[in-house]
Amino acid sequence: EERVQRDAARVASANGNDDATLSFPMEDLIVSINSLLDSRANANLSQTAQQYLNKDNLDPGWGQVKKLCSTNAASDLGGPFMKERKRKGACSSGRVFELLDSGRSLATKLRTLAQSGPFEPGPLRQLPDESVDQEFGNVTMSMDFREGGGGGRSLHKMCDQLDIRGVPYVVRELKIADYIFFVGEKLAPVLIERKTADDVAGSLHDGRWERQQRCMRKAQYVLGGGSARRCQICYIIEGDASKRTVHGGNVGRRTWFQSVDDVENAIEKLPSLGFSVMRSKSTLDTIGILAKVAQDVSWKVNNGNIDVMYSYEQFLSRVKKLGEDKGEPPTDRAHQNPAPPVVVNTNFMSSTANAATAAAAAASSTRDDDATFSPQRSDSPGGFGSDDDAPQQTNNAEKVAELKKLSMARLKEMLKERDEKTGGKKEELISRLLKPRKPELLILRARRKEYVPKVPSSNAAIMVALLLNHIPGTQGLTKERLMVLAEETGVSKESMSGDGSSFYDGWSGMKQLQEGDPALVRREKGHRYSLTTQPPESAGVAVANALHILAHREDMCTCGNPPNGV
Repeated sequence: EERVQRDAARVASANGNDDATLSFPMEDLIVSINSLLDSRANANLSQTAQQYLNKDNLDPGWGQVKKLCSTNAASDLGGPFMKERKRKGACSSGRVFELLDSGRSLATKLRTLAQSGPFEPGPLRQLPDESVDQEFGNVTMSMDFREGGGGGRSLHKMCDQLDIRGVPYVVRELKIADYIFFVGEKLAPVLIERKTADDVAGSLHDGRWERQQRCMRKAQYVLGGGSARRCQICYIIEGDASKRTVHGGNVGRRTWFQSVDDVENAIEKLPSLGFSVMRSKSTLDTIGILAKVAQDVSWKVNNGNIDVMYSYEQFLSRVKKLGEDKGEPPTDRAHQNPAPPVVVNTNFMSSTANAATAAAAAASSTRDDDATFSPQRSDSPGGFGSDDDAPQQTNNAEKVAELKKLSMARLKEMLKERDEKTGGKKEELISRLLKPRKPELLILRARRKEYVPKVPSSNAAIMVALLLNHIPGTQGLTKERLMVLAEETGVSKESMSGDGSSFYDGWSGMKQLQEGDPALVRREKGHRYSLTTQPPESAGVAVANALHILAHREDMCTCGNPPNGV
């Protein structure tokens, strides 16, 4: 595995002397690492020591070395493993590295493992741990090395998120698509292209939009058994085009001349061109979707639902031999409006984007007789407009009639007592009064002028994530893990990683959660976080449970386990 070999090279290179206190100059460490790396890994440290010492250097390779020295980054694996020290006279960089006892023990294991080859053929996997989660099985995701702007920009952050989720992955140059999935050494019939709203606008401007689609349809022909096209080709559309406009109302750059409608219309047409579409809020959300796709591929392989036939080289060779006609848009309705590999949450999208996605989903459901989900018809038992809803509709009509008789001032008083918004037209005020009352704990805190996280919000997502994933009395969760779990709750309307236009992200409100008496969240040793538990009636656990109930009432939480009181 690539990660094992890389870290083995780095730690074992510092383990070349039996003296545990030996200082290893930074320049020598870089040379030794490169000499031990597998050439297939394409992961050599190509910069100088001085370049790596630049605080603005985001090289992901050297970032792995720094992780071995970091208490926070390596704590889950029993680290840190190395110590970085300043020694001005030792070398030109003035930096030396020492292997700690924990690092020496790990280095011995890794060196033994690296020497026990040869390894089975296939893509080398990068893993944050010594084992693979059973849900991923023998699946490895391969991502293009230009993703996130490459190593000089956000690629390393994407790799960190994959590490946190335990996804087996490898970074390579891909000729077709941004993400592909291997089962052993064979390619699975799933190809994914990731586009931000800006990328869509840029691709429409320079013509890449159609060229890439043609290549992916040809690839689908090869992996999907010819004209049967049993291969999923998908787009992950990241972000909301309406939030990426510049002066003049265009998306991305003014000189691209692509409006929000141009971008959304192009996305809306994708299902008719043979592509499924999955929408994500941000890179953090995208990584979560990719992790689910990898698990889905593993499940389908284990159940015999998909066939894997070609290695990557065989796949490329066959694609090159195809005629251009194989890349044409499908005319057979059976190959249009395909369902995406996994279901994703779209509550965050603008009305324009949501309407487009809903239309595509409806078309897919209508076309696919084997679909596992179809909207309830209005005349079906328990569906909208069924006889079971009649008493509820009658009661609501009576309540509306009574509320309409009240003055605006009285309606606002009633809303204020329930800690609801008091602005808007009379119909809007009545609509809020018809909703179930908030949990009393949240109303009581608002009356006392105590902080209450809104639903949806990043702070509410953090608290719900802690409630669902942490057991009181055990070690708290790290920031990195908590950010991932909060994103997955669906309780934050905006992405936990921010929108890319400012320094603020979903962690920016954490300070508010740690204030007050009692605080809602406490910070533990090792930069870990957990909900407060005392006093029971007003501590963080109680507030988080109330927020969880409210999130389910608003149909936002994706945990699938509604609490009592919903």
